[in-house]
Amino acid sequence: MKCSSFLSLLALIFCLSISGCGYTNKTVLPNNTQSIYVMTVRNEIPIQHVYAYEPGLEMTITNAIIRRFQQDGNLKVVKQEDADAILDAKLVAFEQEGVRFSNLESVEEYRLFVVLSMKLLDAKTNQVIWEEPRFSGDEEYFVSDVRSLNRGDAALVAIDRLARNVVDRVVEDW
Repeated sequence: MKCSSFLSLLALIFCLSISGCGYTNKTVLPNNTQSIYVMTVRNEIPIQHVYAYEPGLEMTITNAIIRRFQQDGNLKVVKQEDADAILDAKLVAFEQEGVRFSNLESVEEYRLFVVLSMKLLDAKTNQVIWEEPRFSGDEEYFVSDVRSLNRGDAALVAIDRLARNVVDRVVEDW
């Protein structure tokens, strides 16, 4: 009786160990997709909503996404005519909101958001593979703390997070 219980327990442990937890990390693109062209991000922030914008964000975002694809290695970044897929992205918001206030109701800490509208296209058919209307990266920064990031540095961190999120969205199926 003890032996059969022990063997049953071992069998259960073995089955659980080989089945894993169900977590996978696989690409969602068709198997023949091995390269990508990243279009230059276009600024489509409505002029009445330009409060925290910094010049050159579009190129900074584009370059960050390309660097992230190169680091990831799942897709090769190529010229448009050589690509299997095309990433088309528009900057739709660069916003900040107060998250911590002083006793006098002045803002002590902000959260900065960089938001893209993007779609992934099949380069051969121009068909939309997927579309994301509001995809973002963010970072917090303090207004007066000497050790904190300034808004420009916070923007770079938010853009880096955004680039990581974009590449993850393109190549991974969570």
